[in-house]
Amino acid sequence: MSKIFNDKFVSHLIGYQSYITINSLNLNEIKKINRPFFVTFKTNSSKKLTKKITDSIKLENLKIKLVSKIVIFERKYRENKKVFLDCREAKKKDIPQLKKICLEDTSNSRFFNDLSLPLKFRKTYRAKWILNFFKKKRGDILIVAYKNKKVLGFILMLKKSFGLQIDLIVSSKNYQNKKVGTSLINYVNNNFLKKNRIIKAGTQLDNISANRIYKKLGFIKKKDISYVYHIHSN
Repeated sequence: MSKIFNDKFVSHLIGYQSYITINSLNLNEIKKINRPFFVTFKTNSSKKLTKKITDSIKLENLKIKLVSKIVIFERKYRENKKVFLDCREAKKKDIPQLKKICLEDTSNSRFFNDLSLPLKFRKTYRAKWILNFFKKKRGDILIVAYKNKKVLGFILMLKKSFGLQIDLIVSSKNYQNKKVGTSLINYVNNNFLKKNRIIKAGTQLDNISANRIYKKLGFIKKKDISYVYHIHSN
């Protein structure tokens, strides 16, 4: 039997209960949740949901939609990768600039593209996300790229058993395609990734620019694809 877990982090950001379930969708569990709610269903199966499931979802007055196909890229530690811009660990004084970058209309995430989510959440979730780093609620390493005193972008990393995982990486709208992301990733590689460890990154299959950049940086795309559905109570 599948288990459904309370996603406390997203619940905090969205303002009502959010849950996550992986690989198996148990509608009986979902029926028990108090409304309003939001459920993320992740599966490695490319098979479409059965008519029985979709009909049951409609009967419960729920909405379900495939919102993203996620691919994983990974790269092993490489010695002395080139960093084109100045980078350093983020400081609290960077918060205003970080928030400003997060509020720019550059997101292509599953949250931003899901019109069933509250508009305020879709526009502000990245800013709230990054603020939680300074509250020690999300992320382990936060690095900014900068020029003079201007922050050009940032990368938030999670420490994992395999090495490091990119949790969030954002470049300022005016500095995209100017080696901000490259510098951030290579700086993390040089200063925080141990030898024989790996950096992993997840991105949407249809995010052509991100796929191209990761390949250019020597990341290897894994064959497995994760299919992400959103379920909303009406």
